Amino acid sequence: MMLNNLNAISQFNTANPDNTTYLAPKADSEISANSVTEYYFVQNSDLIYVGTKIDHTTGERQNLAPLRLCKTLAVIGQGIDDYGDHSRVLQWSDSLTKQEHTLALAAADIGERDGWKLLNSKGLAVASGRAAREKLADYLQSQGGQTRYLIANQSGWKCGAFVLPTGEVIGTPESRILYPASATYLPAFAQRGTSAEWRNTVGALAKDNPLAMTAVACSLAGALLELIEARDGIGLHLHTETSSGKSTCADVAASIWGSPVKLMQSWDGTGVGLTNSAEFSNSMMLYLDEIGAGDSKKMGSIIYTMLNGVSRTQGHKDGGNRAKRSWLMSLISTGEIPMSQFLNEGGHTVRGGQEIRMLDIPADVGRYRAFDSIHGCKNGGDFAIKLTAAARSHYGSIGREFVEWLMANKDSVKDQVSAAENRMLLELPAYAAPTVQRATRKFAILAAALEMAAKAQLTGWTVEESYQAVATTWQRWLSVFGMSSRDDERLIEQANGILASHQFSRFVVLPMTDKEPVTQNLMGYKRIQDGRDVFLVQPHAFKNEIIKGYEMKKACDVLHKAGMLEKPQGRDGWSTAIGSRLGQGYKMRLRLCDEPEATNHT
Repeated sequence: MMLNNLNAISQFNTANPDNTTYLAPKADSEISANSVTEYYFVQNSDLIYVGTKIDHTTGERQNLAPLRLCKTLAVIGQGIDDYGDHSRVLQWSDSLTKQEHTLALAAADIGERDGWKLLNSKGLAVASGRAAREKLADYLQSQGGQTRYLIANQSGWKCGAFVLPTGEVIGTPESRILYPASATYLPAFAQRGTSAEWRNTVGALAKDNPLAMTAVACSLAGALLELIEARDGIGLHLHTETSSGKSTCADVAASIWGSPVKLMQSWDGTGVGLTNSAEFSNSMMLYLDEIGAGDSKKMGSIIYTMLNGVSRTQGHKDGGNRAKRSWLMSLISTGEIPMSQFLNEGGHTVRGGQEIRMLDIPADVGRYRAFDSIHGCKNGGDFAIKLTAAARSHYGSIGREFVEWLMANKDSVKDQVSAAENRMLLELPAYAAPTVQRATRKFAILAAALEMAAKAQLTGWTVEESYQAVATTWQRWLSVFGMSSRDDERLIEQANGILASHQFSRFVVLPMTDKEPVTQNLMGYKRIQDGRDVFLVQPHAFKNEIIKGYEMKKACDVLHKAGMLEKPQGRDGWSTAIGSRLGQGYKMRLRLCDEPEATNHT
């Protein structure tokens, strides 16, 4: 099969024509000058197919009438993605916008309804007839270039290079890379102004403002996560009342990669939609505004999925499971209330894992609420307006240059992060809970990212200024979060609250009198010992109410260390005999008022 008018199609080929071979079942030497054969050609911006048939009268082969297939397109290569799925790489010029487009059409969709729908949506005007579509499917599968492409399913580190959501590739990749979703994200991740202009405006104003500088660190840290083999992402939730400057700090963070206005997304979305946004922000930063707009009943699992970086397990219609998708990114969120409070209002029991993935950062503890320095402005409001305007006028350059610096210094990245971790961990007391230590390691990644940007002379801040900015935000977070395990504290509060609420209604006082006690929904018994009430909680009430939502062994250990649960001597278990014919129970006391930090120093 021959492709006539080859130049009309190959003019769109930007994939190195020297390496492109056009397929044909027969070589030109095998076709005589007067032979009749089927072929494709271009006419009036349309791709045309001319077939052949045998004339029953003469017995000779002759050409059929031309058959229009679609608008002109070129098949410039074949692709394979991270999951092993094949595609054909198409290129064409849009007749309306006059812009060139490149598309990776999944091989599984060629000849199928979804494939035709996609091509029509791109303006290729596929013919509706069955015969034309069959020939177009043959053309897409067999004609065009053999140049191989890696089809990138997401932005980030690929083949020794870095793929931006715009489709730009920073560095020299080991193979050709095509990012099919680039057209969607091109406006948001565009670049405006130079890095020097960003330093002289945004950087100069953000200096001496720990929250704004930490937000920048969070934005940069997305590019580090894969290089340091991080297990999950990093999220900062900036919270306080409206008009404090928290959104300005988020805009500053977004300006690292692109336009703050266009990068900003809303929490008001489905779980699938928000997870997709996280995936497409791989090795970069996702900016979500106003957590209050989201569904508090579903937000807990969504946050876990987004920052855990692994998609849900889904079955394949042909059997087995679909390949899991994974990603690593940083997240900046804003809202008027802490994330933990928002989840509680939705009926969730907040876990420590959620709180250290999405760190609640108070955004009103600076001298001017979100800011510590307003650089000569009349007030914090005027400064916020000035900094917002700067961030929305100069953006997209710092992230690109930071990636270039990382490429040149890959071998030292892990060591620099480790140094920041060691420095911060040394400032923690020995009794700091494991969750506090994990969160501290995340702050250390932010500090290291900002230090590296300073070494690359991108921000206009010194290395020490960069570290101290993140360290200040970390200390402010610690002052709210504390040194103990939040999960342990919630369990203690839960157990203490239940005992206190029901001590006069659901416990029978021992010793009992001859009169039969009337107690509905009995929780257990209580007696006075050494001047304090001792509660003997029945097993069903202990498991289903006192420690509801917590693992038995862990809960008993925490309550024992808090002085609320007594362990019987000489026994491995925690229950003890209540009395004759009263069965077993758990011996508990209310938490003393002078023991608010009982778990801190254990």
